[in-house]
Amino acid sequence: MTRIEDLVFDNGERYPILLGADGTPNYWVTLYVTEKLRQTHKQTTITNAIGHLVHLERWEDINNRNLIKEFSQLQFLSDEDIGSLSDHCMLDVKSLDKWRRSYKKSNVKFASASTASVAPIQKVSNAHVSNRIAHIAGFLYFTARTVLKNQLADKSISQSIKEMKSSLIACKPKGNAGGGLGGDPNSKAPSPEAFELILKITREDAQDNPFSSFEVRFRNALIFEVLDATGVRASEMLAIQIGDIDFHNGAISIVRRHDAVEDPRKKQPVVKTKPRKIPIDKALTERLKDYVLGVRAKTGVATKHPYLFVTHKHGECCGKPISHSSVVNRVLKPAIAVRPELLEEITRHGFRHNFNYRLSKRIDAINKAAKTNPEIEPISEKMESQIRKELNGWSSDKTAETYNLRHVREEADRVMREDMDQWSKRAKKDI
Repeated sequence: MTRIEDLVFDNGERYPILLGADGTPNYWVTLYVTEKLRQTHKQTTITNAIGHLVHLERWEDINNRNLIKEFSQLQFLSDEDIGSLSDHCMLDVKSLDKWRRSYKKSNVKFASASTASVAPIQKVSNAHVSNRIAHIAGFLYFTARTVLKNQLADKSISQSIKEMKSSLIACKPKGNAGGGLGGDPNSKAPSPEAFELILKITREDAQDNPFSSFEVRFRNALIFEVLDATGVRASEMLAIQIGDIDFHNGAISIVRRHDAVEDPRKKQPVVKTKPRKIPIDKALTERLKDYVLGVRAKTGVATKHPYLFVTHKHGECCGKPISHSSVVNRVLKPAIAVRPELLEEITRHGFRHNFNYRLSKRIDAINKAAKTNPEIEPISEKMESQIRKELNGWSSDKTAETYNLRHVREEADRVMREDMDQWSKRAKKDI
C-alpha cells in the first residue's frame, strides 16, 4: 500500500514523497514533484497533489491499466477513458475504498469507476474535482512527454498529448459550484454562544474541563483564547514563536517562516496569509506570559526551540511544539465531547469566522454611536474592508466579503422584518 512521507532536509525544506508498498519512492510521481512542483509549491500543496495522483493510481488499479506503459506504445487516453477518469475524480476516497472492499468480499468484480456503476459511493465537492483533474492532467501531460521525449518532433504525437490534456481539463466542473446557501461557510456555523461556551468549558479552573494536568489545561485554554481573540488560522497559531509576542504593548505578530530549520515538526504549520500584527488585551498578554515563564519553561526540551505551544505529556515528545493532529484529536475533540449537542459544529477555522462576525458587530456599534456623538468617527465600508483585510492578512476584498456573509445575511433579515412590520401596520390602519 502506498503512503506519503515527509522528508526534512538540512535547510529546513519539507519534501513530501510517495512511497510504494516496499518503501521505495514512486519514480514517476517523485520526478514530477521534483521537476514541476518543488520550486513553486509548498509542503501542503505538494502533499495534496500527490494525493490526487494516488487517486489516479486507484483508477488504473480498478481498470487494470498502466498508463506509463501505454504512453510508451503511443496509446493515449480515449474519450471513454477521459469520461471514466473524470467520473472517478468525483468519488470520495474513503467511500470508494470501503465500497471496493465490500465487493471483493462478495466476489463481485469492480469493472469501472463510472458513476453509473457506483451510485452508492459519496462524491466530493466540485472544487475538489477541479483540483484533482488539474493535477492529474498536468501529471499525464508531463509523463507522456517525458516517456516520448525522443519522438516529440513528430507533430502528431505532440498534438495528441496536448489534446489528451485539454480534453481532461475540459471535464472540470463548470459554473459557480460554491454558490447558494450550501456554499456559504457560515450556513451551518455554530452560534457565537457556542464559542463562548467552549471557552468557558476549557478554562483551566472549569469544573467540567475534560483535561487532566494543570499544564495541559492551561495550554489548551490559551489555544482557544488565542484563536478566539485573534481570528488566526490554526496553522498560524501553531507557528507563533515566543519572540512574536509583544508583551509590553499587547500584540501578536503573524510571521511567514516556510521551511524553518528550527521547527522539528515534519508537517510544519505555516502562515498562508500576509504577515501582520494583531492587538490583544492585557489579560491575554499576562496569561501568555504566565504560561511561558511558569509552565512552558519547565517542560522538557521546550527551551531549545522558540515555538509557543508545546506538548506537556510525558515521553519523547514532551516539550516539543504541538502538532496539528494533537490540536484536533487531543484538544478540540475532547472539548467538544463535553457538550456535543451544542459544540459538534465547532471547527478550528470556525473561530476565524466568529472573529469576523464579532468584528462586524463592533463596527456596527461604533457607527450607531457615531450618529449621536459627533466626537466618534464612523467607519466607512471601505475602511471596514481595510480593517478586516489588515487583521486577517488578506489582500482580496472578495475574501473579506466571504467572512462577512453571516453578518450581511443577519442585517438583510433585520431590514426585511422591519419592512414587513411597516406593511403590517399600514394594513391594519387601512382596515
